[in-house]
Amino acid sequence: MARSLGWLFIAGATIGLISLFLPRAPHTHVAALAVNIGAAYVGGVIVLNVFRRLPAWTFHLAILAGTALISRAVYYSGDGVSYYGIWYVWVALFTFSFFKRSEATLHVAVVGVAYAIVLAVRHEPNAEGRWVTTIASLLIAGVFIDALVRRVRRQRRQAADDAENLAAVVNAMHRIFQQPTADATRQDLCSTAARVARADSAALWEPRADDAALVPAAVAGKTLTADKLLLGDSLAGATQAYVTGEASFARLTDQHGTELDSGDSGTARCALWQPVVRDQATAAVLALYWLEPVTAPKANVRATIVLLAAQAAIAIERVDLLARLERIAHTDELTGLPNRRAWREELPREMARAKREGWPLCVAMLDIDGLKKLNDTHGHHAGDQLLKQNAAAWSSALRPVDLLARYGGDEFAAVLTGCRREDAQKLVDRLVEATPEDHSFSVGIAEWDGSQDVQALMATADASLYAAKGARAKFLTASS
Repeated sequence: MARSLGWLFIAGATIGLISLFLPRAPHTHVAALAVNIGAAYVGGVIVLNVFRRLPAWTFHLAILAGTALISRAVYYSGDGVSYYGIWYVWVALFTFSFFKRSEATLHVAVVGVAYAIVLAVRHEPNAEGRWVTTIASLLIAGVFIDALVRRVRRQRRQAADDAENLAAVVNAMHRIFQQPTADATRQDLCSTAARVARADSAALWEPRADDAALVPAAVAGKTLTADKLLLGDSLAGATQAYVTGEASFARLTDQHGTELDSGDSGTARCALWQPVVRDQATAAVLALYWLEPVTAPKANVRATIVLLAAQAAIAIERVDLLARLERIAHTDELTGLPNRRAWREELPREMARAKREGWPLCVAMLDIDGLKKLNDTHGHHAGDQLLKQNAAAWSSALRPVDLLARYGGDEFAAVLTGCRREDAQKLVDRLVEATPEDHSFSVGIAEWDGSQDVQALMATADASLYAAKGARAKFLTASS
């Protein structure tokens, strides 16, 4: 602002200097105009070099000084309709560009008073008409400038908001694609959407397994939603968005009561529902809620929410896929039990927890007898059936805290938490009772001494198992 005002002063002084060499009215006071020109140059230099460090109110004083110089130039020009009067327009242009509308209007009023005084002192004919024409022109110019400035400021604010929203989406996507679980991804989506839309709450409605109802899979901000929303409830905005796949905004009434929970957090007054589409089908609904009445989000905000929902759908699908791959990588395809890879990860965790809690722990290695002979005699299908039957029976016989895994081939391994050797033997007896008839297995039990590492503990259990197999007993066990 200081640069613009300073150069206006210098430009006016330069034009005034040039005008002295052009044809002029007979009664022009050249010396007085020269003083004006010098004062304008000095004022421009001062504004350029000093006003950047001064408070805003000093610019009003500079504008008043400029109005006085313009009025003085009109007076000493010797002509009431002097071309110096065009500089009054500069006052309107500057004030409506940089000041509030009310402040700019006051400056135009000051210009009106100053010009009226000049016309009155000079006793110009038709002074009233000239004054009205000049001041009306200034006001009209000011109105147009004010409208233009306001439009530019709105566009600048919108551009800043768009940039901020886009940055929020980019940052959210960076976080979302690094989230380890789908639940964390959903939570981040809701938090980012609420921040972008300046909503009090955000919820991600997803269908239950039976597809008969929607439930809030994640909530950010205040908890305003119900625990469940039936898909048959056509009055609820979330169900409408899920069924139709169309986004909508509404001021909420009592008709939306089934979707909301009127608790201590307050009652939502407005809501926006944005479908989350995956593979051209609605997979969820992102709902935003406001506690106070608001206007519908602007197009740029809506576009950001749509972009966020689309990217989140991809991220959630990716996380779900990685989770499925992780389960597949750690699950035995035939029996559905954890496989050897999962065992190698879980056993150290169980040992660390047992040491931390001071619990005893045993490992049992189980080997189904005669599986190779069964495969050779009746085929691998019969052997697979025996493996699945034993896995299901033993899983049911063990406690929920125990871990049973298929170690490989005809071998299984079990972590018996909180068990000493005698307790582990009782659990093995339960496995004996659960084993299908006409089949047997050998078992080796190793009790952890609290200092062995994983390899040493497994070696002890293996040695016990081979000792049991060598004894050729149907359900013989050997302990470390």
